[in-house]
Amino acid sequence: MYRIIGITIIACIHCSVMQAQQSFIEKFNLPQVDCELKFLTELKKATIVVPNDSSVVWEKAKEFKKNFMRAEAEVVIKTESNLLKSDFDGNIFIMGPIADYSHWDRFDIPIKKLKRGFKIGKFSFKEQSYGFSYVSPPDAYPIRFAISGNSLKAYEQAHDMPTHGGFEYIVLQNAIPKLIGNGLHIVDLHALLKSLYTYVESKFAIFMISKNLSLEEREKVNNEAIEQYNKHIEIFVEKMKLSLPEKKVKAHIHATQEEIKYFSGLFVALCGSTLHGFVTGDEIHNWMWKESTIVHETIHLLFDPQVNNKSATFLNEGVPTWYEHIMCAEEKERGFLKAIEFIDYDLTSVISGEEFFYQEDDKYYLISGIFTGYMIETYGVDKFKELYRHERRDILYGFEKTYGKPLSEVLEEYKKWLLSKNTNHKLNQ
Repeated sequence: MYRIIGITIIACIHCSVMQAQQSFIEKFNLPQVDCELKFLTELKKATIVVPNDSSVVWEKAKEFKKNFMRAEAEVVIKTESNLLKSDFDGNIFIMGPIADYSHWDRFDIPIKKLKRGFKIGKFSFKEQSYGFSYVSPPDAYPIRFAISGNSLKAYEQAHDMPTHGGFEYIVLQNAIPKLIGNGLHIVDLHALLKSLYTYVESKFAIFMISKNLSLEEREKVNNEAIEQYNKHIEIFVEKMKLSLPEKKVKAHIHATQEEIKYFSGLFVALCGSTLHGFVTGDEIHNWMWKESTIVHETIHLLFDPQVNNKSATFLNEGVPTWYEHIMCAEEKERGFLKAIEFIDYDLTSVISGEEFFYQEDDKYYLISGIFTGYMIETYGVDKFKELYRHERRDILYGFEKTYGKPLSEVLEEYKKWLLSKNTNHKLNQ
């Protein structure tokens, strides 16, 4: 759902990006991001704590240990009641809803548990929708790291956000970052956002448009462009046999890389990546106005909630990329050429999730769009949606269950289809 171009690709403009970033930080007195993340990269030993009797949090802790911890780090998972006095002398990672902890104060972190909610400095957060992460300052020992919230859902949203660390405090509401801070320096991102953006409402979206866009970029966000966006949504909904959205999409149109990084919550990108468009929670963040990217991200928010939020990434990105190919013949041409280039490559590993989808180039985006178009064209929308309802861990079984044949056979037929299309392809005439 998000596209990141790696550091090596933007090395030539790194200095100018950092200069602009510094100016933005100084102008609005924003806290500096910690790019070293020593609490994860140099950790040698830690205890992950979960509430008593919480199998959901226990599974999340196991996932965190596997995905984020250094392989050679010695990490154990314990319930709160099984902690020893000696554990508090070492590094502790706290996970789970704050209300589920009986002795929160023992962890000695500057986030205070209230009878209802939590408090950071002068800010109190009492609604069930608030979650947070905390990490002790760089070079502090022992390390304290917490992912928590006022409900299980708020905790899970904080756990699943794309950035952990970077700032000592990150507070989210409904998965959207609201507050960040280091020490006593705390900034209300939500208030800053409201002061820097204007709102334009359309049939299917509320566009939040940066006041810092250049005149040329602002002129792109006109009535004609917004009506064209609405038309694409209606076409997609009809093609995929969906219901029209009941709730309007919130789409941010950012003027700079610094805006998209701070206001989206993908803070790690401040350390050297370029962002274009992606979804966080139920909001879209886009770097300037680009119709295809905005439609792409809107499709995620339309299709996934009505079909499946946990499908395989290859299919998840394939659906909006397929529609981008419908929008733009040149993009479809690029996708087709990329699919031909990799025709002998076995896509099983990337479809199953064993291979990482988000590469430095966009090859899998392009190929996934062509493959998705093939599946819909060959077997129909209903069958494709049936496949999509299988979660990513069951996607290989999903092909057999849906189409009565293994993925390997589907891929062979897909290759034959590509070759048949390639026979009369305009570049080979």
